Amino acid sequence: MGKNEREIRVDEMGLAFAKTMMIFTVIGIVLMVLPAIAYFMGINQYVPLTEAHKYWRLSANDFWLNVTGRTVTGYSWIFDHLDKTDCLSMIGVLLLMITPLLSMLAAVVKAEDRTYRVLLLIAALEFIASILVKSLVAAASGAKKVVKK
Repeated sequence: MGKNEREIRVDEMGLAFAKTMMIFTVIGIVLMVLPAIAYFMGINQYVPLTEAHKYWRLSANDFWLNVTGRTVTGYSWIFDHLDKTDCLSMIGVLLLMITPLLSMLAAVVKAEDRTYRVLLLIAALEFIASILVKSLVAAASGAKKVVKK
């Protein structure tokens, strides 16, 4: 090693966190990008590009109303249309969203110190409470079909 170089040691807990974060981030990006490429190629679109760009400057509510005839108030509509490439890419987004949680749980398994285990579990519970529960509540509200008069 050179004069200014130092050896850095990372414990098993840190390695488990970092490896899990890296693996699931790559998988999430692939699951997001591949359907997006298919979408931009015009394959099995839920919202056709020819329509999406016309309403892009509108608010989210007006966009969805004009493009799909629905008011969207949650995320359940995505799961109802996973056969469409633009909705399928959201699986990658979901995986990226929960990757920190998966990484914390992987670190818990490798933590040798009980204090780290407890702190990681508390952080994981806070993550679930603040992010996932809010998303699940929003998803439960779904999309409603609006009848234009």
